[in-house]
Amino acid sequence: MTTTTFPFNNLPVELQREIFVVAANAERGGALRLVLVARRIYSWVQPHIYDMVTLGSDDTALFLRTMETVPPEFFASHVKKLCLSVSVSAANAERILSVCKGVVDLAFWVDYLGRFPKRSIAPFISLLPLHKLSIELTHFTSLFSDPNSRHRWCDTLTHLEIIFWTHEMSPKVPHLHKLTSLTHLALRLRHSQVYEDSLFTILSECKHLKTLVIFDEPDTEDMVWTEDPRVVYLPYPPKVVPEWEAQARKDVACSWSRAEDLVRKHAAERERATST
Repeated sequence: MTTTTFPFNNLPVELQREIFVVAANAERGGALRLVLVARRIYSWVQPHIYDMVTLGSDDTALFLRTMETVPPEFFASHVKKLCLSVSVSAANAERILSVCKGVVDLAFWVDYLGRFPKRSIAPFISLLPLHKLSIELTHFTSLFSDPNSRHRWCDTLTHLEIIFWTHEMSPKVPHLHKLTSLTHLALRLRHSQVYEDSLFTILSECKHLKTLVIFDEPDTEDMVWTEDPRVVYLPYPPKVVPEWEAQARKDVACSWSRAEDLVRKHAAERERATST
């Protein structure tokens, strides 16, 4: 039996590069194997490996060692989605964000103020070109401790997720009116016993809001609030890091997509009901 070998090297270099980039984006494990094929392929694929970086207790040290061998300009240009989980130390979070200056989607779950209560997180978050931010309530509020503060992302942030480390039945999220492009807001409460006045106040602060997600208990069903169909109740994700990665990839099954789908379906049902 004769085996025919495809003359891959005869393809134009631009097409070769596109094939490897598509393969790298399709599966992260495959991307890590591709960089071992050849130096040329390494240079093509490496930036796509670092497009989304998720750090926890097992890989933060490795990422910090990589930062020592790769020029900081590389991380500033190529790290666009960054998740700093609760197991990342405050000092390491500050060090990482001082280099990853081009992040547009940030999950900052580090208890920085618990470790450094007299410091501010503003110096390494304020200038990021953020479109999405996931952060604990006290840390978010601290970003506006200076009444004259004006962060770079105040006009670009479209998605904000607020995490509550305490049980709140009357949640308050100040400074929302300063986020002029905010269309999606999520409250990680882990319950649904929220006072209506609080929800109405939050909604009134967000002039362009399309969806407000309330994360309820893990075993609840997806539901739209009858008082305002922009408000959606979703079950708390069993694994928050994979869920964050899913929304960073804009997967159709991520929480933002599911909430948008619920709002659209409810609007369509109301339109059909009023037209009959």
